[in-house]
Amino acid sequence: MMLLREILAFLGFLLITILSWVFFPSPVAAAFILKAPDLSIRTVGGKMPPGDPLAGSWNVWTNGEIGEYIMIPSDGSYRIVAHAAGSPALGEWPLMALLVNGVNVGVKTVDSEKFTDYIFEEHLPAGVHRITVAFLNDAAVPERPGSTRWVEDRNLYVRWLEILPSSSGEPGGELLKAGSREAWAAEGRERERQLLRMADEQIEKHRKAGAVITVLGPDGAPVPGAQVHVKHIRHAFLFGCNIFQWGRYSSENLNNLYKQRFEELFNAATLGFYWRSYEWERGKPIYDYTDQVVAWCTQRGIRMKGHPLLWDREAGIPIWANGGADDHPGPDLQKRRVEEILARYAGAIEYWEVVNEPSHLPKIKIDEPYRWARAAAPGVQLIVNDYNVLATGTPQFFTMLEEAIANGVPFDGIGIQAHEPRTQRFNLDNVVTVLDHYATLGKDLHITEFTPTSSGAEIINSYHTGIWDEETQAEYAEEFYRICFAHPAMVGLIWWDLSDNGSWLKGGGMLRQDMSPKPVYDRIKKLIHETWHTEETLTTNGEGRTTFRGFQGDYEVTITAGGKRATFLCHLPSDDTPPAERTWTIRLQD
Repeated sequence: MMLLREILAFLGFLLITILSWVFFPSPVAAAFILKAPDLSIRTVGGKMPPGDPLAGSWNVWTNGEIGEYIMIPSDGSYRIVAHAAGSPALGEWPLMALLVNGVNVGVKTVDSEKFTDYIFEEHLPAGVHRITVAFLNDAAVPERPGSTRWVEDRNLYVRWLEILPSSSGEPGGELLKAGSREAWAAEGRERERQLLRMADEQIEKHRKAGAVITVLGPDGAPVPGAQVHVKHIRHAFLFGCNIFQWGRYSSENLNNLYKQRFEELFNAATLGFYWRSYEWERGKPIYDYTDQVVAWCTQRGIRMKGHPLLWDREAGIPIWANGGADDHPGPDLQKRRVEEILARYAGAIEYWEVVNEPSHLPKIKIDEPYRWARAAAPGVQLIVNDYNVLATGTPQFFTMLEEAIANGVPFDGIGIQAHEPRTQRFNLDNVVTVLDHYATLGKDLHITEFTPTSSGAEIINSYHTGIWDEETQAEYAEEFYRICFAHPAMVGLIWWDLSDNGSWLKGGGMLRQDMSPKPVYDRIKKLIHETWHTEETLTTNGEGRTTFRGFQGDYEVTITAGGKRATFLCHLPSDDTPPAERTWTIRLQD
């Protein structure tokens, strides 16, 4: 009887313990709930009014993000829940991404007009994190062209965000709590400093190569003791700018200064082929002007890219196309344009962005146009280009590229625009993360449009605060160039508009209205032509040989021997090429 009472007592204790676990869980698992209208990060949108079925939520009515700075107490797995609803347009629901410190870590389709929990699981290190959800694919259908009344309007509505330790691996101890922007920014700025220190090492590794020079006399015998002067005259990397204002100023002085500044800094140029302005009258494209620009660039060794042949924007739709800004010429005319322009310029212009911004503007698919381009000009480099990539990762662009590769769509490079949102200073650690992500596709990466400004606008979404003035523009541009030049997948960086005189964004040029250089022009010029420059004098050994390591690209090699001097042009490719391609055998003549 005693034993039975002891057993019953133990079972009672066990039952109480189990019930306490079920009904009184540890505070570690407590959710941290943030109501959307109270969040400190709200880049777009507005609060839904009382009485509305969506009352209490925040309407993210265009592409943007909302969220908060959160102090994560310890390394671990966390569950982030967005209580959200959506409205569709054009048969598609809103895409909502989870951004951690600006990096896209997951995407959900918000496919219901009723509020539902959308759950993300993410491993987070201890520290302050900027945690937001972003609306990626805004679209609307107006009642009629030009109307601001919508028949359909794709929006994202968020009521709250909930953050709690993941059930798959709870960190223990402290509770989650709100962090501060200041702490987040300080941690981020330190990461940027570390990346910039690493960039110099990466540049040395990825942008230089070793070369062997052998000097032979007229009889083919090695020449010992010859003086060899090597001078880097042009980078293999494309440092460029669009050249849209070439010869277009009413002042000849401004035209001459524009050309002078362009030639002194850049080795690459983007030429405009916007259909609307390029062919005002059907059948009469402005080839004469393009021919002049191509000839000028060719004479100076400036490599060229054509942009864009097809684009689902007004600038990409000729005025004669059925009279409407939304009426594209049909596929036959599109194909004829691609084939005709490439046939004319493929020998001079080696890079082409055939369809512009296709993941945001899917009316013109990339599949057939890129096949037309490859068939018309097999030797050119084809780039697929889109925007907002550095801000959110643009997952629909990445997915589109994956599908294109799987379907055999021919393209060689991925173009990443770097000016949307227009006043954002893209955090350098995020830039590296995005470049790393897109590099996994195995294609060359290009920054196709980079426009930090000096407009006086406020800097947004950054570890840094303040305004975009000339000094900020110069400082950030130099850091951005260093990060991009250091990345092994990058092959080119294009500034978008050389001068404020005609720039698409206020203050977006490297030159002022009068063509005088801003600090950014001088800083980038020094970086490209002095810091990243190789020039040295060597002496051949007893076998007539010498070696050096320098920046990849074109070299002027001057040999002095026996009282005579001769100059040769050589090209230095990367260390990935066979040694024979980096061995220059120079035979002197009598």
